[in-house]
Amino acid sequence: MHISTLVNDIYERVASNKKVSRENLESFLEGISNVIVQHLEEERKTSGEKNIRMSSIGKPDRKIWMELNGPKIERSYQPSTLIKFLYGSIIEELVLFLTKEAGHSIQEPQKQCELEGIKGHIDCKIDGEVVDIKSASDFAFRKFKTGSIERDDPFGYIAQVSAYVEAEGKDTGYLLAMNKVSGELVLFELDELTLINASGRIKDVKKLVKNSSMPDFCYQPEPEGKSGNMKLARDCVYCSYKWTCFPDTRVFKYQEGFKYLTTVMKDPKVPDITDSMRG
Repeated sequence: MHISTLVNDIYERVASNKKVSRENLESFLEGISNVIVQHLEEERKTSGEKNIRMSSIGKPDRKIWMELNGPKIERSYQPSTLIKFLYGSIIEELVLFLTKEAGHSIQEPQKQCELEGIKGHIDCKIDGEVVDIKSASDFAFRKFKTGSIERDDPFGYIAQVSAYVEAEGKDTGYLLAMNKVSGELVLFELDELTLINASGRIKDVKKLVKNSSMPDFCYQPEPEGKSGNMKLARDCVYCSYKWTCFPDTRVFKYQEGFKYLTTVMKDPKVPDITDSMRG
């Protein structure tokens, strides 16, 4: 079988009433058990590792610099966020199970690879092709489905897969994403037009982190309506270094969620929860 038919084959398998492979099921249950133990029993790392990883080379320069040279950030997560991490990992195990049930082969799960002295772990190969599996929100899933991930990739997924592909001597790689809300799947192919020069990027990152000067901001604050207030860019909101980059940021609790304002010309008529959010 060829990976290009994977999504349709999974859909057909789910819609059928064929008998489930006991071997596939046992492997899936073992994977789920390992994920649950890892998330609920093992101590979660509270700060970034002080070395360059393949999964980080595609992030904005300032974030990479901060992760390796910036202050140690003690990260604390809301219980709801920890649950999201957990079911995200469970979804990835489910995708692997459905891939096997659809008749496709999985090889070398979590294989360690190396490029320019930097190590990484490939999720797996499917039908011999390098694949990284992602569980995605509606917003993120649209990027995979429309291809806009090529232009808007703050987590550096394309650079990450490019490094895996180059390390394995391949010409193409794939991102296999599942929408956590709808259950929809998409297989995004990275070919020679999409892949980056991962070796070159790693060399640039090594030079970057040796520089004593902090790079420019990843993203500039954006206008918040017509109030004159300025808010953090969407991708800054989820960054552990937002308080370092924008120390005067204030957080307001709206009915639809939180807003991080870097400049407040007019106080919103909602609770200011900055102190509790900063810990």
